[in-house]
Amino acid sequence: MTDWVAEPSSRFTALVGERIEAWAGVEMALRENVAGNGPQFTDPDVPCLQLLELQARVGTDTSLSVGTYQNNDLFGLYCRPASEFRDAEHWDGIYRWRSLPELPTGLVERVAVFSDEDVLAEAHLRIGGRPLVLLAGELEEHYTGELIFQRLDESVLAFLDPAAADRLPWNTSREGCVEYASV
Repeated sequence: MTDWVAEPSSRFTALVGERIEAWAGVEMALRENVAGNGPQFTDPDVPCLQLLELQARVGTDTSLSVGTYQNNDLFGLYCRPASEFRDAEHWDGIYRWRSLPELPTGLVERVAVFSDEDVLAEAHLRIGGRPLVLLAGELEEHYTGELIFQRLDESVLAFLDPAAADRLPWNTSREGCVEYASV
């Protein structure tokens, strides 16, 4: 496997045994302007968060950033040290910075990473006994208002229910996604 998968994979699997204290990130709106009321960040039919960037405070003095990288036409996930954990930052329009208390905190017990099309497509974590699935993807707003679930795209999609990710109508099949490493 190429460095496009090996390096980000090793950074995710190195999280096993670490303690996630808090999450925050730049959330992207699902729809830009709903009935003239501005951006829509939630929808009962969308079982995930759509994030431009996700940050975690690991222990008391370390932070990490989860985002996406581009390899040709496709995007994969990365996990790398962050200079600091940002508690607040100004974003507006279709972006908002916020604390993400709904994401699991505690000991990282397990990590499995999956590759597809020569990128790191997914990371499945078990944190404090709870699952967290991170996928490189994006929700594209169709002109009809329908949301199209795109895989291997430029955002981080965070799911608390792994089965919800399996049930979605993705633009391309997840069947080519293979486990690359697990700890």
